[in-house]
Amino acid sequence: MYLRVEPIKELGTRMNVPASKPETQRAILAATLADGTSIIRNDLRCTETETMKIACGQLGAKIEEAAGALFITGTGGRFASSIEVIDAKGSGLVFRTMMALSCMKATPTILTGDATLRRRVMQPLLNGLRHLGANFACLGDEGKAPVINWGASLSGKHCRLAGDISSQFITAILMAAPLTRQGISLEVTPPVLSQSYLAQTVETLRCCGIDAQVNPEYTRYHVAPGVYQPFETRINADYTSLSYLLMACTLFPGRYRIGGIEEETLQGEKLFADIVEALGVRLRYDDGMLHVDSTSARLEGNYTFDVRNGPNVIPTLVALSLFVRGTFTVTGGSVTRFHKSSRVESMIGEVRKLGADIEMLRHVDGHIDGFVTRGRPRYAGGVTLSSRGDHRNFMSLFVASLRCEEACHLDGYADVICSFPDFIDQFRGLGVSCATARQYYLEAADE
Repeated sequence: MYLRVEPIKELGTRMNVPASKPETQRAILAATLADGTSIIRNDLRCTETETMKIACGQLGAKIEEAAGALFITGTGGRFASSIEVIDAKGSGLVFRTMMALSCMKATPTILTGDATLRRRVMQPLLNGLRHLGANFACLGDEGKAPVINWGASLSGKHCRLAGDISSQFITAILMAAPLTRQGISLEVTPPVLSQSYLAQTVETLRCCGIDAQVNPEYTRYHVAPGVYQPFETRINADYTSLSYLLMACTLFPGRYRIGGIEEETLQGEKLFADIVEALGVRLRYDDGMLHVDSTSARLEGNYTFDVRNGPNVIPTLVALSLFVRGTFTVTGGSVTRFHKSSRVESMIGEVRKLGADIEMLRHVDGHIDGFVTRGRPRYAGGVTLSSRGDHRNFMSLFVASLRCEEACHLDGYADVICSFPDFIDQFRGLGVSCATARQYYLEAADE
């Protein structure tokens, strides 16, 4: 089923950004491992955080949802003894962290996921866990989900991982390390991409009283054995979700207010705010509100940006670059080839349907690393675009469609529940007309 997205001339001025998915997931996980009850305020409730809650419940956590808060009574590292099947659905973080933690269980665990997750690379993490003594077997393709983890086996002290594939591999081992008898020293071979996510993981450990050491280059870690302490935290806004709202504000000059966000964050995707400021958008943070003035935005010029520390905004940047006259160059996105879709490649394939003048850039090692776009103010539209099964692609293409001359049809609209559940409702509230193709034609027939 496709969503028909109509072009607009202007946009409503009040928006709200949802809470951070990675911060929420890490907090749920840490609270599950803590010895006591933790309180997580302003948590994001979406498919992938719900998946994390279910998995943590299977480990033995007791999770109570209240308005605006989660109350989680943790396991203290003493996991349920039942044999479990943990379904990570499409969440790489859930699968990877549960893979590491289930090594500490006394009973077997089967870990699986949906079709998109079963395609994703897991081999480096599995190799690292085997080096630490893990005992498991892949039930399908070697090095991929599903896996049966026999448990009771994480006894090694040292491990090495590549830093240019997924920061989630590192996060998984770091979160499990305090539960071991000897702790774990981890070496990561450079380049180390997505360092902001590693900073979030280390900060989470430290907030729970865990002795977690890391060097400035994020290549060497040591996590000592310890007991996770209960905590109380408030989740900040999700800066990747903010990127779609900021893109819309930039494309439709005006004055806007975006609620639910604080300026201080470890999220690397904050770089998108820096990018729109480089385009002339003025931003001001004030007590949980972001004031946006895009009346002086300059969608022209030659720009180059490196996004290796915030790669999740790659799809948004592809979409934004379409409308910047000049050259808009983005590098540092090689890690996104391991995400739900190969994001640079998939986004380029879709925006070329609009007639975009865009080229793929490759790193010296041959991997797809970024793109360069020569944009223009508008596009004809009237085409069918695919998210390629990736919710971030969908939201980026949705916003780009608003500046086309004719309505576009997009698939994948149901996937926004993965990270930004009210995305479509918010844009409808801002004056955007969108409906499924079936709804559109039924309404047209009634007229």
